[in-house]
Amino acid sequence: MTKSADCKVVSIINNKGGVGKTATTLILAELLAYLGFRVLVLDLDGQSNVSLTLHAYVKESASCVSGRTAPEQENIFEVFVDRLKAKAEILRLIKHTNIPGVDIIPSSNRFNNIEKNLEDCYKSPFILNKAIRSVKEDYNFILIDNSPSMNFFTLNSIVASDYIITPVRSEDYSKKGVVEILDKLNQIKDEYDLDNAKFLGVFLTQADSRTNVYKACVQEYQDEIADKFFSTSIRRDTKIEQMQKYHTPMLELSNDSNALIDYCYLLLEMDILPDVAREKLMRSVN
Repeated sequence: MTKSADCKVVSIINNKGGVGKTATTLILAELLAYLGFRVLVLDLDGQSNVSLTLHAYVKESASCVSGRTAPEQENIFEVFVDRLKAKAEILRLIKHTNIPGVDIIPSSNRFNNIEKNLEDCYKSPFILNKAIRSVKEDYNFILIDNSPSMNFFTLNSIVASDYIITPVRSEDYSKKGVVEILDKLNQIKDEYDLDNAKFLGVFLTQADSRTNVYKACVQEYQDEIADKFFSTSIRRDTKIEQMQKYHTPMLELSNDSNALIDYCYLLLEMDILPDVAREKLMRSVN
């Protein structure tokens, strides 16, 4: 069991959808569990795709969503609305998943009603940080899958994080969008006096290195944010679609898929692993 100080919190953010945030969360969680780490995933997206894929989603009735009846399963909704922070309170929200070593605080279709249930004076950026602080000693890594928006929840995610990464697609390339994320992150760190929340970088997903669009995109990112642009790109791979469609772990589908290998190299490039785990991952890839 690690100490709280050893737990690393990583947020996957982008204010655009369809760029691979959920796939990144899922595969990184699986790789970290493969390396022997205890991983907690937080689903901060109303679409609940990471909860679905990890077999932790519970469909809620209309009466539950409207608040007329109690939920069958408490989830991330209660963290924000009830401002839960005691360890016993958070533990009852955590669910085991279909991947050994990976747990989750899931989302649901109540997620979109969270802000309606919060008075403005209670919309603190520290709600999530206070909640997960109590369970950090039980995990080595906490991964946060965010909605495609720089909203109240993403703000909470950033404040709670040690590291931030941003997936982008070459087809949807927007240098302006990435610069806006970096500017917003700097504003948040300055506003709330944050020493954590280090932005590790941007990486391309669903990449096809043979296309001129990809080559131009890489060149422009290297020119604009060279020190914040990962050299690793995630290749286009149908195994990712199968993983999310059939709710099956990537290592069960294929242990040598292009995307899986690329995510291994991305994890190495992120440089957040202790030496023993880094060596094991390098041996596995080779």
